[in-house]
Amino acid sequence: MYYFLNNRLDSNSSGIEHAEVKRLKLFKQKGVKAKLAMRDYNRFAHRNLPLYGLNDDDYVNMYDFFAGTVNYPQQKMTIDELPIPESDQIKKVDNGYEVYDGNRKTMLITLFSDNNLDTITYFNADDHKTKMDFYDTRGFKSFTQIFNTSNDNLIYESFYRPDNTVYYEVSYEQKPKWLAATNIQLTDKKGVQYSLMNIGQAFTIMLDELNEQDGGQSTFISDRSNITNLPMINMKTPARKIEHFHSIHYGDYRDPNSFLSYGSIANTEQLSKTDLIITPGQRQADDMKKRLRTQVPIVAIPVGIVSNEQLAKPHIPMSQRIPGKIVILARLFVEKRIGDSINAFAQVYQKNKNLTLDIYGYPDGSDNCKEEKKLKKLVKDLGLENCIHFMGYANQVDDIYDHAQLMLLSSLYEGASLVTMEAQSHGVPVISYDINYGPSDLINNNVSGVLVPNGNVDVFADEIAKYFSDSNLRERMSEAAYENAKRFSGDEVWKYWKKYVIDTDKA
Repeated sequence: MYYFLNNRLDSNSSGIEHAEVKRLKLFKQKGVKAKLAMRDYNRFAHRNLPLYGLNDDDYVNMYDFFAGTVNYPQQKMTIDELPIPESDQIKKVDNGYEVYDGNRKTMLITLFSDNNLDTITYFNADDHKTKMDFYDTRGFKSFTQIFNTSNDNLIYESFYRPDNTVYYEVSYEQKPKWLAATNIQLTDKKGVQYSLMNIGQAFTIMLDELNEQDGGQSTFISDRSNITNLPMINMKTPARKIEHFHSIHYGDYRDPNSFLSYGSIANTEQLSKTDLIITPGQRQADDMKKRLRTQVPIVAIPVGIVSNEQLAKPHIPMSQRIPGKIVILARLFVEKRIGDSINAFAQVYQKNKNLTLDIYGYPDGSDNCKEEKKLKKLVKDLGLENCIHFMGYANQVDDIYDHAQLMLLSSLYEGASLVTMEAQSHGVPVISYDINYGPSDLINNNVSGVLVPNGNVDVFADEIAKYFSDSNLRERMSEAAYENAKRFSGDEVWKYWKKYVIDTDKA
């Protein structure tokens, strides 16, 4: 069995998760058993699987694994199942109910759209939150949080199996600047009890038990180096361990010789426990070989895959697309440098009012969406709110590409650029900064798109203007983009997996 390791699968996922899903489908198509293996608790995951064309058999989550709910049928769990005293009053509120004992509010109940229980918040006599119960979308209580009523700090979490037994507990302690998980108690599927210091140790236990469950010698591919690689290499059972990079491997995006970003390659002992390293492109593989000087093989395998269905679709001429429609598909994060694309667009728009720019992507919630706010302010300050639109996250992108005439990419760095590959497969040329590494591996410069000197907004704008001034150029580049995408068909990408992973695994 092949396991692709990551932390979570959300409804709005990044390129890494989309790449994993495409790879999983390719493996299934070729008759090779594989699954996504996720670390983080996610009570919405099984509701999200159909968004990616997946089912329960394609996915294992650490909490599901220890709870025995990897394959758990949908149940009905409504407010009627709760043991609320008959004397209490139940009041309907937005998205749920409030429960009162006389004048005192004791509970706040929220519901999913199917009326299944979502959360229950409990209150003491002083209206302080004492605990919260969280329900899995499939209809069972999955975990509880307990709070310090004097300051609302989280102090304890317990995770439940459907029979209400606890298998995972976390104790918290408030430090001067953060809330620290000070101890984890895990009872695994065999009934063995562990006292752990971090979630990574629990993930390692799951990986070992998965490996034993499959008879040993499974292959684990870590797709989130900073999250899943150390738990993978700390496994005690014999298995094949592969680290798959999706981004650059060094700290200063301008200098491949700057400090190494990940302990899995900076630490010689950790690196020696890895059987193979995969990069998205050959240039990065070559740079890594020079830098690491290791005996661990380093190979390049394209990250994205263009489906046969997409390659077989009729080509859409530029004349049938929305005139002047430019798109950006990227997370609204600082490293995507979307402000440069906006400024370049603004220069061109002054002379070509037929252009519009749609930006698709979700913001960085970890810093209160600071970059999204900055970008929207930039658009407002430029007076371009009528032609630059923030469209939010899009899970289905085919229609977006099929109507677009151009895509922009102005990232600081890209190990791989799945959106560039996707755009080209829909005949959409890409104008991108020439950065390490993705765009130059994917774009045939001045043929299927254009590579612009990194950080040069004026040249970026000049290339956009040039592209829209010549209808023949647009048609030529569109056809070249369609052609270039053939390099990333399932059959072509599978040749790499067979050569470097599948066939060597059998040796």
